[in-house]
Amino acid sequence: MRINTILILATLLAWNLVGADDGVAWDGLDAEQKQVLNSFADGWDQLEPARQQQLAAGAQRWSSMTPDQRQRAQKRFRQWRSLDDTQRDRIRQRYSEFKDLPPQQQQRIRDNFRRFQDLSPERRQRLRERFRDLTPEQRQRIRERMSDRQPRRGNQSN
Repeated sequence: MRINTILILATLLAWNLVGADDGVAWDGLDAEQKQVLNSFADGWDQLEPARQQQLAAGAQRWSSMTPDQRQRAQKRFRQWRSLDDTQRDRIRQRYSEFKDLPPQQQQRIRDNFRRFQDLSPERRQRLRERFRDLTPEQRQRIRERMSDRQPRRGNQSN
């Protein structure tokens, strides 16, 4: 189970390396990466270079995580695996759209997400319910208003 978790985690965390031309030699991995990727040792040379880089980056990230971060990552992975292909494709599409946004818009989305996460669970649930009860047109108007808003001065990190 742990190796499967790490495999998917590595893939999800290192998407930005897809398409890289140079692979990673097994001997080029550090001891922690080798330990995390041990199940790939025998077939490492047969992996696509981009896949090697994804796995190496994911293993590096995994090694640098605290136990709490690893636990949260495993939980997210279980949630990911519980999704059907349509849901996964939708998430991939949304992620791709996010990465295509200008950095300022990406930061604004991250800031809004952090503010939402800082709310009490009850308040988050009430907002979800209110949003769910809106018509598609009302939702679109809210999205448009939010995209037109300037970031708060205190939340700018650039």
